[in-house]
Amino acid sequence: LSSGISQSRVVPSRADSRAAHIAAMDVWVNASNDSAADAGDFSGELGPHDLELNFSQYLRNNATLYIILGAVLALYFGLFLREMQWRRRQRDQVRGTEKESKAHEFAEILVCNLMPSFRFSKFQFRGMQPKVETISLEFEDLSLELKNGQRVLKGVTGNFGSGKMCAIMGPSGAGKTTFLNTLCGKVNYGTMVGTVRVNGQETTVSKFRSVTGFVPQDDIVFEDLTVREQIFFSARLRNDVSTSEKRIAHVVNDVLHIMHIDHIQNTIVGGVEQRGISGGQRKRVNISLELAAQPTLLFLDEPTSGLDATSSVAVALSLKTLCGLGMTSIMVIHQPRYSLFTLFDDVLLLGEGGQTVYLGDARGAKKYFEHLGFAMAGNENPADWFMDVISGEVKNAGIAKFEPATLFDMWDDNESCAALDHDESGPRLRRTLTFIEANQMDRAVLTASLQEEFARIDPNLNFVINEDELSLLLTRLAGAEPGETVVRELMDRMAGPDAETVSEREFLSYLNGLSEEVAGDSDANAEVEGASPTWGRRFRNMRRRSRAATEDSSDSELDTASQGSADNSDDSEDGEQEALHARGQTLSRKTPGFLMQMKILMTRRLVQWWRMTERLVFIIALIFAATFFGVLDRYIVVQPLWDANPVLYLHTALALLMGIFCLHIFGDAQPLFWRERARGMNVPAFYLSRVTINMVDLVIQTFFFTAIYYVIRQPRVPYSTWALPFLLVSLVASAWGTLVSLAARPVKGAFFVTLLIFVSCGLLGQPTMLVEFLQGGPVEVIVSSLSLTRWSVAMNFCTSATRLHPDPMRMGLKDSAVFALQEQVYLKRDWWGIGIWETALCAMLVMSTGIRVIAFVLLVYRNRDKNV
Repeated sequence: LSSGISQSRVVPSRADSRAAHIAAMDVWVNASNDSAADAGDFSGELGPHDLELNFSQYLRNNATLYIILGAVLALYFGLFLREMQWRRRQRDQVRGTEKESKAHEFAEILVCNLMPSFRFSKFQFRGMQPKVETISLEFEDLSLELKNGQRVLKGVTGNFGSGKMCAIMGPSGAGKTTFLNTLCGKVNYGTMVGTVRVNGQETTVSKFRSVTGFVPQDDIVFEDLTVREQIFFSARLRNDVSTSEKRIAHVVNDVLHIMHIDHIQNTIVGGVEQRGISGGQRKRVNISLELAAQPTLLFLDEPTSGLDATSSVAVALSLKTLCGLGMTSIMVIHQPRYSLFTLFDDVLLLGEGGQTVYLGDARGAKKYFEHLGFAMAGNENPADWFMDVISGEVKNAGIAKFEPATLFDMWDDNESCAALDHDESGPRLRRTLTFIEANQMDRAVLTASLQEEFARIDPNLNFVINEDELSLLLTRLAGAEPGETVVRELMDRMAGPDAETVSEREFLSYLNGLSEEVAGDSDANAEVEGASPTWGRRFRNMRRRSRAATEDSSDSELDTASQGSADNSDDSEDGEQEALHARGQTLSRKTPGFLMQMKILMTRRLVQWWRMTERLVFIIALIFAATFFGVLDRYIVVQPLWDANPVLYLHTALALLMGIFCLHIFGDAQPLFWRERARGMNVPAFYLSRVTINMVDLVIQTFFFTAIYYVIRQPRVPYSTWALPFLLVSLVASAWGTLVSLAARPVKGAFFVTLLIFVSCGLLGQPTMLVEFLQGGPVEVIVSSLSLTRWSVAMNFCTSATRLHPDPMRMGLKDSAVFALQEQVYLKRDWWGIGIWETALCAMLVMSTGIRVIAFVLLVYRNRDKNV
C-alpha cells in the first residue's frame, strides 16, 4: 500500500524537520478561509454530487463490509447453536437425575411391600467409588516458624486415621487454621518444623495434590454458573483423564444428592448484584466443588460457618457418609452442638499458642476432662464447655491456682488416659452381629418372595422376562403401575444398558443390592472400566476388611462374621486391588493435560460468555460513539478524508472502551484462579482459554464500531483495509486491559486504563507531538513502544494517501500544511524495508504480543502465596 509513497523519501534532519514544522504552522495560522474553501475539490473530500450515489454503487463500495457482516453473523449464530446445545444437554442431565430418583424410589416401594423390615440405602453412589488406597496422617512435633523467628504452633504430635472424620477445635487465636494449613502444606509465610508422615512414610501432603481437596472458609465459586455446571467442570478438570463422560455425570449426581442440592442444580449461583441461591446452599456448593474430584484426603476450613445447627449436622452427615468410602476428612470446626461433635471419630483440641490439649476419640473428650478434675453442668453443651475449659473460664477443684497453660502439661502426663472408659468394642460387636443376622434373614425372605412372583410372570420357566413382562411384575409387586421411563431405567440397572431381557438372577441381585451404599447393578458397573458384575460384592468385602483393620484386635470375631454373611465371593483381595487400580482409585491420578484442560476451560468460558450482561452496555456505548463521530465528521466538522485527526479520535475512543471492557477477563476471577491453580489446573490453558474467548468480543464489538462509522462517513477506501487498524487497536487495548486487571485491584482498574489510554493514545499520538518525539534516540523508542496510535493512525493515513492521491498543490494553505505535517509524521519510518503500512502492522502485533506475555508472567508469578 505504501510502496509508492515511501520510495525515494529522504528523512529530514532534526533541524530541517523543526524548521519545516514551524513554517507549516505559520502557513496554517495565516491561511485565509477562502483558500481553505477552495481546497474542497482536491482534498479527497466528498462533493455534493458524490453524496448522491445510486444503490448499486453503494453496494459495490461497501461489498467487503457486507461480506464481513455475514461472517460475523455466522460466528454469532454458531456460538448461539453451541449455547442451545449446552442448555439442552443440561436439561437432559436434570431429566436423567429425576429418572434415576424415580426408579430408586419405586424400587424402595417394591421392596417395602414385600419385606417392611428390609434395610435399604436411601441413596446409592453410582459414580463415586470406594478407595482402595486410603490416607492416614501422622505428625510429630509439628510447628510453624515465622520469618521473624516466632513460632505459632508448638510441637503438635498425633495422627488422623484413614477413613475417619476428624475435627480441629480451639478458642480464637489457638492456631486452628494455621495448623490445618501447615499440615496440608499451604503455608508460605513461614517454615514448617517437624515431621509429617503419609501412610507411615515421611513426606508432604502436597505430593498427593491430585487426590487431595481443600475447602476454603470463603465461598469461592463461579457466580455466573449453575450449581450443576460448577460441579461438572470441577469433576472434569480433576478426575482421572480416562473417566468417561457418563461416569462424570454420575459423580455429579452423587455430589448433588449427598449434599442435598439436587433441587437447585439448574439455578445460577449468583452473588451480591444478582440474587441466586441462599448462603447455606452456597456453602454446600463450595464443598461440592472439592467432592466432585473424589478426593482421598479432604481438608475443610470451617465448613459450617454461617450455617444453622440443623444444616451443619446435615453437612457433617454427608461428609461422614463419604468417609465410609475411604475418604479421610480433617476440618476446623467452630462451636458445634454436641450431636454434631459426636459425629467425629477423632478431635484435636488446641490451646493458646497452638499447643495440644487433647487428641483422641470425640466421645472420650468429656471423660478426659472430668478425669483431670473438671466438672460440667448438666444442661451445658459439652463442646462449648471444652472451649471454656481451654480458655480458663472453668475452675478445677483439684488445682487451686489453675491456669490454661497447665492443660498442656496435663496432656503430656495423661495422654494415655485419652481412651479411658470409652472402649465400646463389646456393645458394637453385639449390635453389628444382630444387624448382620437380621439382614441375612431379611434377604432370604425377600429372595423367596421375589422368586415366587417371578415364576408367575415367567410361565415358561426360562428365567428370563422382557420389558413388558418386567412392567407387569413390578406392578404386581409394588401395587402401582410404573411409568415407561421407570421400567426402562430399572431394566438398564438390572441387565445393563439397552438390555432387552432380564434374568431372574439379575432381578434378585439388583433388589438385594439396594441395602448397599454403592450401587452394584449392571448399569453402574458398565460405567467403570474393567468392572465386573461382582463389583458390589467386592466392595462389601473390601469395606469390611478396611473397618476390621482399624478396630481393636478383639473385633476379629466381627470381621469373621461379616465376611461369612457375604455372598461367598471367590474373588481374592489381589483381584480387588487390581480392579480398583484400573479405576484410577489410587494415590496417583493422571488428570487432564494442557489440551484437554484447554477444551474444558473454553467450554466453561463460552457458557459464561453468554451470561455477561455488561456486554450489551459496551455495545450500546460503541454504537453511540461511532454514530456521533460519523455524523460529526461528515456533516458538522467537514474535514478531508485523508486527515488523520478524526482517525486519532476514533482510535482513542475505541481503545478506551475496549480497555475498560477487558478488565473483567481476570479482574474478579483471580480468587477462583488461585483456588484452581492450587488444585493442579494448567495455568497456560486457563490464560489462553480466557484470552481466546475474549477475541470473539473484540471482533464483534470492533465490527459494530467500524461498520456504523464507515457507512455514515464513507471513507472511499476498502472496508477491510480501513478497518484492520481498528481491530489492531482493539487487540492492543485489550492487552493493556488484561495487564491492568492482573496488576491492579478491580476497583482501580478503570482509572488506570483511562489514564493509560489517554496518555498513550491521545497525548503521545498527537501529530504535533510526534513531530518532536520521532527524532530518533530513546524518546522515539519509548513513544513507539507505548503509543499504539503512533502506528495505527499511520496505517489509516497511509491507506488514504495511497487510495485518494491527495495533491498538496491543489489544496488550500491550511490543508496543505496539515498534510505536510502528517506526511512527515506518519510516512517517516520504514524500519525493515517492508513498507510503512507493513511496518506499523508488525509493530502493533509485537506490541500486543509483548503486553500479553507480560500479563501471563504476572498471572504465573504474582500472588503465588495466595493458595486458596
